[in-house]
Amino acid sequence: MCSVSGVLIFDPEKSKEVERKLVDLLKRAEDRGRDSYGVIVIDKTGGIKSIKSSGKPSDSEEKLNGIINEDSRVVIANNRAEPTTEYVKAKTQEDIQPFVGKRYVVTHNGIISNDIELERRYNLQRKTRIDSAILPPLLDSRWDGTLEGLRKVLSDIKGSFALIIADKSRPDRIFLAQNFKPLYMAYDFSLKAVFFSSLDEYFDVKPFDQVNVRKLEPYSVAEVTSAMNFNQLPLLEEKKRKKVLVIASGGLDSTVAATKLLREGYEVTLLHFNYHHKAEERERDAIRKIADYLNLGLMEIDTDLFKLVGNATLIKGGGEIVKDREGQEGAEFAHEWVPARNTVFISVALAIAESKGYDAIASGINLEEAGAYPDNEMEFIRLFQKLSPYATGPNKKIDLLMPVGNLVKHEIVKLGVEIGAPLSLTWSCYEGGEKHCGKCGPCYMRKQAFAINGLIDPVFQ
Repeated sequence: MCSVSGVLIFDPEKSKEVERKLVDLLKRAEDRGRDSYGVIVIDKTGGIKSIKSSGKPSDSEEKLNGIINEDSRVVIANNRAEPTTEYVKAKTQEDIQPFVGKRYVVTHNGIISNDIELERRYNLQRKTRIDSAILPPLLDSRWDGTLEGLRKVLSDIKGSFALIIADKSRPDRIFLAQNFKPLYMAYDFSLKAVFFSSLDEYFDVKPFDQVNVRKLEPYSVAEVTSAMNFNQLPLLEEKKRKKVLVIASGGLDSTVAATKLLREGYEVTLLHFNYHHKAEERERDAIRKIADYLNLGLMEIDTDLFKLVGNATLIKGGGEIVKDREGQEGAEFAHEWVPARNTVFISVALAIAESKGYDAIASGINLEEAGAYPDNEMEFIRLFQKLSPYATGPNKKIDLLMPVGNLVKHEIVKLGVEIGAPLSLTWSCYEGGEKHCGKCGPCYMRKQAFAINGLIDPVFQ
């Protein structure tokens, strides 16, 4: 386990400033590695300079002085936190990352569990039993230097990885690869250099610094060149027909979302939660009719988890639903907030999706309700999408979709009519009576949304 680092230098005259920033980065990265560190610098001719040491950079910072000069083009570095399974008491230079092959220099964060298998299968030689040391000879023997070729080679690896790779024959670029291990890049406009690291906080960027920071996509391979080209490929192959699990309440939004995905060619299954809320029986009846109408699979989960939360008026016995004569007050503020409800629903959906082979999960999150409910905000789903690769197992990447995320209620109704969503079967009311109450927030929004489209809501006819 490590922090990996790297630099691609565009302006040799800035070499001293680049060196200072790299050293500071490595000292901050001691948070992820304190047992040893190494820095490999590749010059414009492909020659290398190397510093490797036990301990951490701040213990022997003077060793790094002058390692980068005007001939330097690429830097690959590593701060290592030595795994218990690979502890080396008396380390030699050969035991310390980055590892150097005939052509490639590699720094690796993660674990390679099949390193011995790879060594035997391809007749590879390495100078230490450290698992990461298998990478340079593997790349030397199997990789053609292209992104597509890198993706193929990495498909042989079992384990976790974030890789920064330098090619001594082409010291004008850096290659990056990761599954769920993190990688960030930062272009420093003043230094004209691109820095790479395991965490963005190691760049120590202030609000007005001239630095562009981005997180690299999990499960991807990328190439960055000194000509400021950035190319990227997904590590996992895309499926032609995707299976999606739609968290569906039986209301307008999730029904339109599910119908839209179905019309777009997804294989859709509905996931419904019965959580002892006031409209539980009516929503359950609605979702079953919707699933039957659209000919979709349906999973139902019964849970009393939210009874433990308490003080939620949406739950049976939780108090009165806020209503006024028109229902506008209940539509504009989250009076019926159930703490962490969508977080729980999405987390459960992720677990089911992983175990049953779904490629994505979706919900009826939308722009209208984002005004009152934080977990209906598009940003909530966007951040959960970034979390997803770290909440599922290796090679189990699951996307989070929001088919109506950028729409308000009257746009959702319009779309639903256009695509033939069974709007008449939906249930939106917070209450569980025989008919929609007409006075709670969702009832108000339904009536207004249909009226804006010149329609009468079928549930109020």
